[in-house]
Amino acid sequence: MQGFVLIPDADAKQALRIRRSLMAAGSSLLVLFLLAVGYTQGLLELPVLTEAAFIACALIALIYAAFRSGFNLRFPDPSLTMEQIILATMALVYIMYQAERMRDVLLMVYLMPFLFGVFRLERLRLLLLVPLVLLAYAGMVLLSAHERPGHVDAPREVTLFVVLGIVLLWFAAMGGYIHSLRARLNRSNRELQQALEKVHDLSIHDELTGMYNRRYLMEALRREKARFDRSGSEFSVCLLDVDHFKQINDECGHAAGDAVLQEFAKLTQTGLRGGDLCGRFGGEEFMLLLPLTKLERALVIAERLRLAIEQRAFPGIGAPRRITATVGIAAYRSGEDTAQTIERADAAMYRGKAQGRNRVVLSED
Repeated sequence: MQGFVLIPDADAKQALRIRRSLMAAGSSLLVLFLLAVGYTQGLLELPVLTEAAFIACALIALIYAAFRSGFNLRFPDPSLTMEQIILATMALVYIMYQAERMRDVLLMVYLMPFLFGVFRLERLRLLLLVPLVLLAYAGMVLLSAHERPGHVDAPREVTLFVVLGIVLLWFAAMGGYIHSLRARLNRSNRELQQALEKVHDLSIHDELTGMYNRRYLMEALRREKARFDRSGSEFSVCLLDVDHFKQINDECGHAAGDAVLQEFAKLTQTGLRGGDLCGRFGGEEFMLLLPLTKLERALVIAERLRLAIEQRAFPGIGAPRRITATVGIAAYRSGEDTAQTIERADAAMYRGKAQGRNRVVLSED
C-alpha cells in the first residue's frame, strides 16, 4: 500500500502550487512562533495563542486540501494567490485585535501576505488589494477603540495608517514592475525555446520536402546497427532514385522538378509501418530504413512503393509523362560498417538503372 505523499509529482504545475502554499504556511508558523514568544513574556493569554494556532492550522489545511483535491483548478487563477492573501490578511487582523499588547510586533508581519502577492500578481490586482488591507486594519483599530475606550492612541494610529498605505502602494508599484519583468522573461524563454526547436527541426529535416535529411538518416542507421549488435535485429536499407530527373528539370523547369520531389516525398511516406523511416538522401535520391525487416520483406515493400509511384500522376510535368523510380535494397551484414550497407544498396540501384530503370534490385547477398 502506497504511503501518503505530501507533494505528489504526477502534475508538475500542481506540485509547484503546493510547494508555494507550503512556503506561505511557513509564514503562518512564524507568526505562531512570535505569539508563543509573547506568551512566555506575559504579553498574550493562552486562549488567544490557542485560537491563533487553530486558525493558522485550519487555513493551512484548507488551502492544502484545495490543491490536493484539484478544487483550485475551478478558479481563474489556480494558484489561488488573491484568495490566500485575503484569508491570511483577515486572520492576521483578527489575531491583532485579540492580541492587543502584541499589536506593534504583529504589525511588522502584517505585510507578509501582501508580499506573497508581489511576486505573483500584476500591478492592477495588487492595487485592488491595497484598500482591502488598509480597510481591514482601519476596521480593527476602530473596533478596538469602540470596545476598549482609552486603549487606542488616535494620532499614532493615523500615522501608522498613512505609513502603511504608502508602503503598500510602493510594494504594489514594485510588484507590477517585477511582474512585467517576469512576463518579459517568460516570453523570451518561450521564444528561445521555439527558436531552439526550429533550429533542431531544420537540422534533421530537408528544407524542400520536409523529410528527414541525410544527417538524421545516418544517425538512425547507426542506432539500428547498435541494436543489431545487441540483439541481432535485422534491418534493410532501400535507396530510391527518381528516373530521368535531370531531363524533367531541363524540359519542365526547376519549379516542376521541386514539385515532383515534394510529391515523391509524400508518396514514399504513405503505407510505411510505424517504425519505418524515410528521408531524402541527396538530390533526387531517397532512403528507406526498414527495421526488423529481412531482404525478402523489404523487396515486397519496395515493389509496392515502386508500383504506386509509377501509377501516380505527378503535377506540372505534362499528362503523358510518368514518374518512375529505381530501387536498390541491401540487408545489413554482421560486422560491416553502415557505409558498406549503403554502398551495396547503391550498387544494386545502379544495376537497376543499367537494366532499364523502374525496377527493384537486390544487392548480391
